[in-house]
Amino acid sequence: MVGASGLSVSSSLETRSMRCRICEAGASLWKDRGDVALYRCATCGFISGQPSRAVPSDERYRDYYGSVAPASPDARYREWLARAEAEVGRGRLLEVGAGSGGFARVALARGWVVDVTEISASSIGALHATGATVFSGDVTAACYSDNRFDLVVSLEVLEHLPAPLAHLRELGRITRSGGLLLLTTPNFDGLSRRCLGPRWRVIAPEHLGYFTPSTLARAVREAGYRRVWVASRSLDVLSWRRGTGPAGARPFDPQAAARVRDTVEGHGVLRAGKTTVNRILRLMGLGDSLLVWASR
Repeated sequence: MVGASGLSVSSSLETRSMRCRICEAGASLWKDRGDVALYRCATCGFISGQPSRAVPSDERYRDYYGSVAPASPDARYREWLARAEAEVGRGRLLEVGAGSGGFARVALARGWVVDVTEISASSIGALHATGATVFSGDVTAACYSDNRFDLVVSLEVLEHLPAPLAHLRELGRITRSGGLLLLTTPNFDGLSRRCLGPRWRVIAPEHLGYFTPSTLARAVREAGYRRVWVASRSLDVLSWRRGTGPAGARPFDPQAAARVRDTVEGHGVLRAGKTTVNRILRLMGLGDSLLVWASR
């Protein structure tokens, strides 16, 4: 049937609930967009995504980055690394899901010893070219030793995982005592999702979990980190252009996102406006992205 929002809502009892991907309690159907259904957990509040068609991760992400890598926000990476260096110095760093290696290149240039993991075969060559030590596969299969890394970095990875808490616990295991976690993931409580609902481009079959600031902070603490700091940032302006996907959703285009970012960063007035908007979004908790710093 079709609900008041225009979304199809399954009437099948078999599809009206699932196990929460965080706490494994029962999660009830919240929205069904056709290509992906969202389930809200009444126990912990986490939103679990269930695609209508299961695709193995090695198939889904085989060519994820394409032939041309988007430009990297090097200034942001330098800012984040400077913050980490002020606390733990320049030591051993792991980036999980390193993509085409933009963050790794900046870290190596600053004197870090860098390991990276990546499941997409399309970027392994580019990662080897950075000079980092590369593991092709999931971080849980890399078998890193306990307390190995001074800084563990996971940028826009957590939302893709079927078992995000188990993943965070693995990151906690390999972060040394006093070491840091730097993590980003979309904010389900952000302005774009609140206004656009299922049209928000982050809602996609490849995304299996959606965090709010509170659910993310709780999961990071459960993974063994302390002094957890979570803030929201950024406005996903590309989401506001109506697309042709399910419910009018606009699919993610990393090249377009990079072009918008580079345009803003290269224009003084736009850059100042972005800074002001980010400050307001952070204060109100309405940014579309969550940024986490946590100490082990």
